[in-house]
Amino acid sequence: MMETLAAAIAALLEGDLNSLETVCDVGHRELLEAAAKLPRLFVSRSALAKVLEDWGRGLFTAGDIQRWASFIRRGYVSGTASGELRPIEIEYDADDEELIVEIVGRLDEIGDRIDGYVDAREQEEMLRALRA
Repeated sequence: MMETLAAAIAALLEGDLNSLETVCDVGHRELLEAAAKLPRLFVSRSALAKVLEDWGRGLFTAGDIQRWASFIRRGYVSGTASGELRPIEIEYDADDEELIVEIVGRLDEIGDRIDGYVDAREQEEMLRALRA
């Protein structure tokens, strides 16, 4: 089980949201243990572009994208633990850190009352920035 969970975390970091349910369905302690078995955890520009491309093709919902971004940004899945959480340390590719932080933060806002909608035009702008 731990190897499967570690593989699911690694897949999420590579932009493969097919592993999202696996990661969201376990407790935080299990996530920490599985993440500890992985080498350096980081998200690249290409992984973020893959997430946006898959979303644009309709492979994932806005809710899926928001949950992925929340996990990447915070290092935990909201609602899976109580008390103090020790987040999983996920780094952003240093060459693109500012851009990745900006886009992941924006995707994490999906569903918010004020800025909670990302339309196709904004998705395309994000992809254009990532491909530049």
